[in-house]
Amino acid sequence: MRALLVVRPDAPAKPGGDLVHAERTATALRALGADAELVATDAPDPRGYDVAHVFGIFEPSTAQRQINAIRAHRAPLVLSPIWLDLRAFFATAPHVERALASPSVAETERRLAALHRVEAQLPWRGSVARNADRRLEAQRALVLAADVVLPASEVEAYLYGERLRAARVPFVVAPLGVDDDAFAFERHRTRAGVLCAGRVEPKKNQAALLYALRDVDVDVTIVGNAYDPRYLALCRRWASARTRFVDHVTHDEVVRMMGGAAVHAHPSWLESPGLASLEAAATGARVVVGERGCEREYFGPDVDYADPADPATIRAAVLHALERGPRDRGDGLERRLGTYTWRRTGEATLEAYARAMAAER
Repeated sequence: MRALLVVRPDAPAKPGGDLVHAERTATALRALGADAELVATDAPDPRGYDVAHVFGIFEPSTAQRQINAIRAHRAPLVLSPIWLDLRAFFATAPHVERALASPSVAETERRLAALHRVEAQLPWRGSVARNADRRLEAQRALVLAADVVLPASEVEAYLYGERLRAARVPFVVAPLGVDDDAFAFERHRTRAGVLCAGRVEPKKNQAALLYALRDVDVDVTIVGNAYDPRYLALCRRWASARTRFVDHVTHDEVVRMMGGAAVHAHPSWLESPGLASLEAAATGARVVVGERGCEREYFGPDVDYADPADPATIRAAVLHALERGPRDRGDGLERRLGTYTWRRTGEATLEAYARAMAAER
C-alpha cells in the first residue's frame, strides 16, 4: 500500500492542527506497514501511489486544485475534510468582537446581553452570508468529489449529510489520536494557572477568554502565533497584569507547559475536538472547551463546557475547573482519552483507503 498524503502548500510555514493530523496519520500508517508520503502542495502527483489523501477543505480553492490534480490521473481519492459548519461563527463572532471593543466594561456587557437576546434570530443576509453560502457550496462539491471521506467524529459525519447534503459519499470515522508522550509526561505535583495553547485568532476565541478572566486572580498564559494584529490587540486590551503572551514554541515545550497548568481553557467557536485540548487533558490538566463542535463526543462529562459567545459561561467554566482539584492518574477522562490512539486513526484510514481503491476498479 502506497499512499500520498497531501496538505496545503503553506502548512510548513504556518503549521496548524491539519498538519499535525496528517503527520500523525502518516506515522500511524507506516507503523501498520503502509508506505505513506506526506507532501505540502496544491499540485500533487499521485502517479505510482495506490491512493491519494487530501487533508482539509477549509481553503476551498486550494483543496480544489489538489483534488483536480489527483483526479487528472484517476487516482482513488480519500478526503479528511477537517470541517465543521462555521455559519454561526461568521454570524455571531463579529458581534462578540465588537462588544469586546466597546469603550467600557459596562458597554461591553450591554452589547453582549443584547446579542444573547437576538442571537437565534440574527439575520443571515448581506455579503457575509453570501460569501459563507458560496464557501459552503464549494466545500460540498469537494466532499462529493471524494471516493471516501474520513470525518474525525460522528458529529462531523452527521453534518456532511445534514449541512453539506453529501450523505451519499461513503465515510469511515477516524477519531483523532492523543500523543503517547502527553500521557507519559511526568506531571507536576503542584499545578498553577490557566493556559490556552493555539493560534491566536477569532475562531480560537482568546479575546473572550481574557475578557472573562480580566479580574480573576490567576496567571493566564496565551501561547501561539498571531497572524492578525487587530485581533491580538483586542486580546491584549483585556489582558491583566498576570497575563503572559508566548509566541509559538516547540511541541515539547507546549506539552511541558500543559503539564504544569492547572487548567487548559480553549473555548473555541468550533473544534473537532481540538488537538491541544486532547493533549492538555492527557497531561493531567483540567480542561475547558467550547460546546458548539464535537467536543462532547470526545470529552463526555469529564471537562467543563462554555458557550464561546458568552464570556460569563467561560468565566464560570474556568472557575469551576480551578475548583475541581487535581486529577488522579487513571481517572475517567484519562481512561476515555486512552481509547483515542493514532493507531486507531491509522486503522480507520486504511479501511477508507481499501474502500476508495475498490470504488475505482
